[in-house]
Amino acid sequence: MKILKISTILVISCLIFFAAKSGASSYFSSLNKLTYVLNLVDEIYVEEPDIEELIEGSIRGLLETLDPHSSYISSEEFEKIKETFDQEFEGIGIEFSILDGFITVISPIPETPSERAGLMAGDQFVKINGESAYKIQQDEVIKKLRGPKGSSVTITVSRSGVDNFDVILVRDKIPITSVLASFLYNDDTGYIKVNRFAKKTFREISNSIDSLENYGMENLILDLRNNGGGLMDQAVELLDMFVNSNDTLLYTKGRIPQANEVFYATQNYLDKRFPIIVLINRSSASASEIIAGGMQDLDRGIVVGETSFGKGLVQRQIPLQDGSAARITIAQYFTPSGRLIQRDFSEGLYDYYDDLNSQNREISNLDSLPKFYTKKGRTVYGGGGITPDIYIKNDLLTEDSRKLLFNPDRLLFKFANTIKYENDNSINWFQEKANWLFGLDKEKDRTFSGLISFNSFKKWANKNGYQSINKLDSDSLKLNWDYIANNILAEVNKSLYDKNMYYKTLLNEDKQFQAALENLKLAKSILN
Repeated sequence: MKILKISTILVISCLIFFAAKSGASSYFSSLNKLTYVLNLVDEIYVEEPDIEELIEGSIRGLLETLDPHSSYISSEEFEKIKETFDQEFEGIGIEFSILDGFITVISPIPETPSERAGLMAGDQFVKINGESAYKIQQDEVIKKLRGPKGSSVTITVSRSGVDNFDVILVRDKIPITSVLASFLYNDDTGYIKVNRFAKKTFREISNSIDSLENYGMENLILDLRNNGGGLMDQAVELLDMFVNSNDTLLYTKGRIPQANEVFYATQNYLDKRFPIIVLINRSSASASEIIAGGMQDLDRGIVVGETSFGKGLVQRQIPLQDGSAARITIAQYFTPSGRLIQRDFSEGLYDYYDDLNSQNREISNLDSLPKFYTKKGRTVYGGGGITPDIYIKNDLLTEDSRKLLFNPDRLLFKFANTIKYENDNSINWFQEKANWLFGLDKEKDRTFSGLISFNSFKKWANKNGYQSINKLDSDSLKLNWDYIANNILAEVNKSLYDKNMYYKTLLNEDKQFQAALENLKLAKSILN
């Protein structure tokens, strides 16, 4: 066995050696060092080492040394990533969290076995195929609930107000969508929220736009906040749909000839001539930045929010023999005006990610940034990421408010479900209390006569054993209570209606979105 292990090391070392340029003594010396250290670990480490694990660690470290985005992907990780980009898996179709030790339905995915069976937000799985599901681990959930299309799983469900009951779910293909929400916010302004760029993203967005235009959309707010990117071709195709010219949409530069590409508008689509505003924040990256930067540079739309992440490196994902993959940066990409999107990472990974939150490029640093010019001569800024035309910081939440909003026990979600069940789960009741949401009575008390008041929430939390709420400063929470109450309302809406209503509700207290609404005239003037 030991001979086999050592042979594995030597073979891998030789492969690396021959992959490098021959004749470089430094390569030879470094590879000898690597082989020597691996042999030492194998011979004298206090416990029997896993050589394969050591090899994977060596490869991972090698790639991560190059830049923040080159990486090694294990076979298990590769399958998950492939699933995300392929946009489907086989299972029952729920979004869930493990709350109070049980799988808790956050939302059934539309047109899946879970929705067809009538599962609801707040339902808890107490048994799976007759076995207790209490204190189940996240990875075990995936193993037990996913499976081949046509196979079945029996779930014992606990639901507030009724006895436990069994549901037999027949597994099916479950779509992973890129468009999280698509609706008319008002009579003529459409809203589309996109969370990734995968194989079918362009088609999803295109279909959403067609649908919204049929309902009278004349302006579009495209929300790419917290969108970490994905497939570059999907972003280019989407940008192409909005540009009626032969302009450059994007170009890339690398060391090998294949990495140097220019992407032009093709005029393959009917030009969508409505004004567009793109929403971005510091978590908008890669493909999202291609869209935002292209919209700016070609004067096709304006960008509102915060300076984006600054990921402008193109990776080629190369599958390896054992099912793993090496993701290697081969090029940098540039917007039409010549802006390099990639932020500087020369000071190391810690500074790279720390600077993301500490920099205030939108206000304090513009004069020091390189200037570029749009097609119509407007000034835009380089230096990494896309700097918005209109800078708006979204929220100024207190620390205690953040602790409540992101509490791992999801207290707002649980409180919302209590409100729903204690009021007969009635849509009619809810509509009477929430007419303001539908534009019928905007001045109506948004807390439903005390149902979503701070005091009622605190009383509920203490009654249900969440005394940790008492450790949070009440004045601090009250300062942000309108925002928090709106989040609770959004959870109720998602349960009673759908995700569109969830996001529509959130937008009522969203400063960046409201700023986008206020600047639609500017977007129109730039377009014209």
